[in-house]
Amino acid sequence: MKRRATLVAVSLALAAPVRMHGQIAGATYCSSSVFDESKRPGETGPVNRMHPLVSRTRYAGLVQREEWALALQGLRLDAMEAFVAAQVVPAHQATFLAQLDTTISFVSRLPPPGDPARPRFISDSIVTVRFRPAKGVSSYGIFRRADRIDVGALGAEQARALCWSAISVDLVLFRLGQPLDLGALARLARLTTAWSNYRTYGYTRQPIEMLLWPGSVHDTLPPRGQFLLGHLSLGQELRGTTLDSLTSNTATVVEVGHLWYRNNFTQYAGASLIGSVASGRTVGYGVLLHVARGIRGGALFRRQGGTTRHSFVVSTDLYGLLEQSKRPVEEGLAVARGVVVLPPSFP
Repeated sequence: MKRRATLVAVSLALAAPVRMHGQIAGATYCSSSVFDESKRPGETGPVNRMHPLVSRTRYAGLVQREEWALALQGLRLDAMEAFVAAQVVPAHQATFLAQLDTTISFVSRLPPPGDPARPRFISDSIVTVRFRPAKGVSSYGIFRRADRIDVGALGAEQARALCWSAISVDLVLFRLGQPLDLGALARLARLTTAWSNYRTYGYTRQPIEMLLWPGSVHDTLPPRGQFLLGHLSLGQELRGTTLDSLTSNTATVVEVGHLWYRNNFTQYAGASLIGSVASGRTVGYGVLLHVARGIRGGALFRRQGGTTRHSFVVSTDLYGLLEQSKRPVEEGLAVARGVVVLPPSFP
């Protein structure tokens, strides 16, 4: 699984800095206050040239002509000059430039206008790889993941150089992603609905399955197929030819199989080879069919006492039941403690 770039989407209205034990050092240079025209610096000096209100005038022509890679490469050169002038340490320079180079590489592969793949490429590979100052309790960092730059720990000149360079790059990417706003929102709604259905109605993935098939962190729909390996279920073995002779026994069912999800991820079907373990009996083997969500059953064969016995087996998603039952318990405890628990659909 390829490592995604660690820059994330952000609007121009960047959040105001957190105030805890006084103003966080450096935070003001990463906040929306940089767009206050009354505080716009002069254009002399490499650091001042990276102020978003100053830099955007230099690259307005390239942006207007949609020469995105050239605009970003120009900003990269300007940022390097600002970093040298502000004496930004080499490690922070390397982190910043690595993030920017990843973005430039994506922009360089941008499909041409009119190409059906262009909106998807921008939504997945460019709009989601953006600079964003990340607020912390005692710091104000650029980038969200491992390679963070703690602006709060830097001097004013270094913080200005880093924050202003990041926001200047973000202005270019904001313009690139603007035409996709409605399409991106529609796709996000589809993704949200699909994942919500998958988590609510899907067959529970258990620890071994998640370890072997961890899935993807990419901005995609849930997987259409689901492998089952050592999947534990609670089952009932039914045996008998008439209602009067029908007997049942509780058993533990272990599945190895595969499921296929339908378009809206609310239903699935599939088949599994199973082993059934019941108290006082030998292990039984058989086949289990998943006809639809909540409807599953199969045939079981057990060799015992020198004869082969046939029975019908039904099972339930034990992990799913436990997960569903856990919510009311948590809500009950929360009420008892005077804590409000938000519903699962709350954003």
